[in-house]
Amino acid sequence: ACPNDYWMEKRYAPEVLNAYSSALDQLKARYNIKKFNLIGFSGGATVAALLAGQRNDIASLRSIAGNLDHIAHSRIHDVSILSGSLNPPQYAAKLSTIPQYHFIGGEDTIVPINILYSYKDRLPQDYCLNYKIIDGISHDKGWNEAWPSLLSLTPSCRL
Repeated sequence: ACPNDYWMEKRYAPEVLNAYSSALDQLKARYNIKKFNLIGFSGGATVAALLAGQRNDIASLRSIAGNLDHIAHSRIHDVSILSGSLNPPQYAAKLSTIPQYHFIGGEDTIVPINILYSYKDRLPQDYCLNYKIIDGISHDKGWNEAWPSLLSLTPSCRL
C-alpha cells in the first residue's frame, strides 16, 4: 500500500520520519525509556540520523554502512536525488552534539567512505563524531562477524 513516490523521492519525507518518531514515543511511554541509543544500517542509518537530529532524547547514534548524506550518495552513483526527502546534514548543528560512531566497510562501493566525509564536512564541529573503516567488509558482507566487537565501541565526545 506504499505509493511509489515514497521509494523514488520521499523515502525520508517528514511524514515518514513522523511515523518513526511516533513509534519511539510509544516505546518511550510504554517502557518508561528516558533516552535512546539509535543504530541504523544503510538507509536505516539515514532514518536514525534524521531522528537524532529532530529529537531531544537521543543518547547516541551508530551507523553501519550508513548513508548519512543521500544527496552526496545520489551524486556519486549518478541517480536521481530524493527531492522529497530530508537529509541528515540539514540537522548538522544538532547532530554535532550527539555522540556518534560510524562504521564503514573498506570494500563498500554502495556507501563508500566519501559519504561519511560529506556528512562530516557539514557538521560545524566534529568532536562527537567517531568512525572506523573496517577492511575486508563490503556493504552487505562481513558485518555479522564484525558487529559484536564494534558494538563494544562507545560513541563519545572528545573534549
